[in-house]
Amino acid sequence: MVRGNRSVMADIGQAAMLALWVAWPGVSLAQVVAPPVAPSVVEPAVTFPVTSAAELITPLATPPANAEAAPESLPLGSLWADPRAVARLFREACIQTEGQAAAAVDWALAQGFSPVDPMRGSTDELLAGEPGTVLAAPGSDSRVLLVAAQGARCMVWAERLSGPGLRLALVEMTGELAGKGARVQLQVERSIERSGAWRTQMQWRYRRVGGSQDFGIGSVTTLSAAPGTQALHFSPLPAATGIAPDGLKP
Repeated sequence: MVRGNRSVMADIGQAAMLALWVAWPGVSLAQVVAPPVAPSVVEPAVTFPVTSAAELITPLATPPANAEAAPESLPLGSLWADPRAVARLFREACIQTEGQAAAAVDWALAQGFSPVDPMRGSTDELLAGEPGTVLAAPGSDSRVLLVAAQGARCMVWAERLSGPGLRLALVEMTGELAGKGARVQLQVERSIERSGAWRTQMQWRYRRVGGSQDFGIGSVTTLSAAPGTQALHFSPLPAATGIAPDGLKP
């Protein structure tokens, strides 16, 4: 079911979330009944230039002694409580490596990520039964995972995080990529109901500066600001046909 945005404080299980992802990359633009939605104009409040990948695992400042963390969110002192840190992780591990599993894993291990025990039940589900590696971000209590699979498929899975906050961070990040000369076009934005919960799916077509391969940058995020499970996805796209909105052939 596809409808307009609707704030519903609901969450869905991992199986339903993964089913949404498995179906999503194969959806062609011709199957999307609504025309592509132009990205919203977002004025970034803060930018995060990363001069070193090690900055991604630098802890946030210690919160005041009387500060209390929400029971269902990541601790306030955790870097991963900030959606922008999760978006940075996605950029460095998935986009900058163009989803190459070996490069993504090497980068993650150098930053202190830990391989997840393959016997853990969710590992096979995250990899959709295909060969690959799942790594846990340092200091995240395994609630922020990097999934590097064959076929240049790369995903960041984050639990107990704000959906709207991560969407904003992702829009800011894609704007930064476009500002540096990459081709970034928002193609799909829609709300989908699964198992009684509403989530927003977004997908951009991305090509790096000087590149010839198009990739999909996608997200599935909760509509509600309540902490929930979010996913960011990167994978190759088939060559585009026709004329792009800028009047140039893709």
